[in-house]
Amino acid sequence: MSGPLNDKPWSLKGLHILIVDDFAQLRSMLREMLLASGADDIVAARNGEDALAAMAERKPDIVLCDYHLGDGKDGQQVLEEAREHDWLPYSSIFVLISAENTVKMVMGVVEHEPDAYLTKPFTRGVLQARLRRLQEKKARFAGIARAVERGEYLKACSLCDAAVAQGDRYQFDLMRIKGDALQRARDYAAAEAHYRQVLEQRELSWAQLGLGQVLFHQQRYADAIEMLQQAIASRPNFVAAHDWLARAQQAQGDWQASELTLSQAVELSPKNLRRQKALGRAAVKNGHLDAAETAFRTVLREGRHSIFGAPADYGELAQVYLQGDNAAEAGKLLGRMRRAYPDADGSAQLQMAIVEGQVHTGMGHRDQGEEAMQRALALFEEQPEALDREQAMNLAQTCVRLGQNDAATALIQHVVRANHEDEAMLARARELFAEAGMPEQGEEIITAERKAMIRLNNEAVVLARDGQLRESVSMLLKAAQVMPENVAINLNAAQSMLMLMQQDGANWPLLRQVQDMLRRVSGTAASNERYPKLLAMAQNMERSLG
Repeated sequence: MSGPLNDKPWSLKGLHILIVDDFAQLRSMLREMLLASGADDIVAARNGEDALAAMAERKPDIVLCDYHLGDGKDGQQVLEEAREHDWLPYSSIFVLISAENTVKMVMGVVEHEPDAYLTKPFTRGVLQARLRRLQEKKARFAGIARAVERGEYLKACSLCDAAVAQGDRYQFDLMRIKGDALQRARDYAAAEAHYRQVLEQRELSWAQLGLGQVLFHQQRYADAIEMLQQAIASRPNFVAAHDWLARAQQAQGDWQASELTLSQAVELSPKNLRRQKALGRAAVKNGHLDAAETAFRTVLREGRHSIFGAPADYGELAQVYLQGDNAAEAGKLLGRMRRAYPDADGSAQLQMAIVEGQVHTGMGHRDQGEEAMQRALALFEEQPEALDREQAMNLAQTCVRLGQNDAATALIQHVVRANHEDEAMLARARELFAEAGMPEQGEEIITAERKAMIRLNNEAVVLARDGQLRESVSMLLKAAQVMPENVAINLNAAQSMLMLMQQDGANWPLLRQVQDMLRRVSGTAASNERYPKLLAMAQNMERSLG
């Protein structure tokens, strides 16, 4: 391989490097190693919060982060949060360091895919060799990574194909990136063909996982289950394949199998909060309250310093206790929740009020339950976008149990407007109306809301078709503010804005709005054939703006 990294002596000069360790002596030792490699821009942090603040202020080129950082966030949680906030672009190198090498600890680290994992003690030569290899690989994929980060997925695929055709030594890495880019572009037919072609050459677990994901998105659940089981058979500790297998099993209604799959994954890698939550919910669905309690207790313990922890987690454990007639333990959770979130923002306050309402109502404390529900409803009116559909339905269910059917109806209407094409959510809305003793009125409300949303979308489409693009955009943007989860509204708004830019010329502010809307529904618009077309239009628009 040739390139700038090989044309001159290797050095870390000019790179912004962050050292994260709670021991001053180890920070000093790492600094000396880096200085000996030419580094001249080094900052240090002694805990996870300081590290994240440093990354927010200036994105690093290299992060050397110890796994154990004393009280507070650990290195894995620092990595999770930095990625969630997009403080680690592809070009950045994140190295986790630890003296511990137990199977579960290493599994948890590997699952989150830092660029490297170093076991203490290590020499300056080992650190230099690892950083140099990582830099070379990052440089090799830089152009492809930029295309992916910009959403230019077809361009990324072309670059991968060209490199493979030239006999690049990273050919299987390139094939993996191409498969991921095709999935991001929602071109599932091409992604399926790609993964099958890879598997004809070699039985690679990542390709089996990719094919399983594609089959899942195509709603071919039985085929997805078969492929994901093959991936696990060839690599038993492949926890990502377990997660997708559990999703496919749930899609087929096999919650027993899903719980077993998730419990196996949790045994391999217990620190993943989303997996523990999924296990807890599956256990509740199956009536296995002891297993659900264990999972949600783990969520609270591990979520104390994680970006994925939330007040709603206390509500899930409280519901398990209430179902098990253990009201005393459910009541204790309220104090723990308040202590865990002393400076809660509006969204967290809303979640906390919902949890308090659920717990007090479940314990038979009607007055306190109603007071908490009134607080939750007031917060909801101030910022309806802060409440996701699960939280809204939980709040509606508590209102029903308190006899507050008007409030419950308003919440269900909110959910139906945002999810008027989601049959599973509409079925849940019908169940709540039936629980409230108003099944016929509920069906009328659901039908009316669906018709209203269809009419709004149709009117906006007609305006766009008749050349009144600004009016169409204005109507849809207002609707999207109230219903940010609604797939049809977001896609129609994005399409109208793209058409407006085709007519009047592209501009960055409008294009950023389009990109935000497409990003907002990327997870739920998987089966919508318009999504990849609008994504491609936005990519072409971005290229035209340079």
